[in-house]
Amino acid sequence: MVKPAKASASDVAPPARAYHHGNLRQALLEAALVLAQQRGPEGVSVREAARQLGVSPGAPFRHFPNRRALMTAMAEEASARLQIEVRKAIRPRDKTPLARLRALGRGYLRWARAHEAHFRIVSARDQIDLAGSPGLQASMQAVRALTEQTLHEAQAVGEVSAAHDAAALALLSRATVYGLARMQLDGHLPQWGVKPGGEAAATEATLALLINLLAGGEESKKLSTAPARPSGSSKRVQSRHKAQL
Repeated sequence: MVKPAKASASDVAPPARAYHHGNLRQALLEAALVLAQQRGPEGVSVREAARQLGVSPGAPFRHFPNRRALMTAMAEEASARLQIEVRKAIRPRDKTPLARLRALGRGYLRWARAHEAHFRIVSARDQIDLAGSPGLQASMQAVRALTEQTLHEAQAVGEVSAAHDAAALALLSRATVYGLARMQLDGHLPQWGVKPGGEAAATEATLALLINLLAGGEESKKLSTAPARPSGSSKRVQSRHKAQL
């Protein structure tokens, strides 16, 4: 069972209040987010969101005919926010493609920590209708395309070896940050030697290691093709051999 999401200052929805008039759809989304924060994604239901708002049980179904529709709408909001956050994470000083790739990963990790409920909802693919949501597909594809484009650029300038497919490297990058975020939020990091309070630093250090490994691909290739330099012992052997001649 997935533990309830911890609500952070940047992810806290307004407390559910009695609904009077206004945007019922958005009010339901906010009430559902509060439920997700308190109970985890499994604790979200259309009827409970309606109850939290004080509206009739049938009122929400004009906007969300079932729970999956409500969860999908929440995932759409989550994915749109993620797209914004990873783009915002790129700073003016991130001049090189690999620096931008690291910034994208850092933005993902920080978004997941700050918006745990949204992270869990968009990750719960068995509870959302991804195939039936063009908006959700588009926002996810935009993040993937940005990652692949950044890796293509890194290969073009020689920062990353072109021996590997950029799409595969993008998948590796996403798998790394998703896995790190999931391990942190599910409480797995202490089993891997990370001390309490050091989770953020550990995940971002691991991201930095991935970037260094990606950069090392081209360096390793250069080293493997460069002529070997004689070591000190080799030079001495060569000198003795010349003396004998």
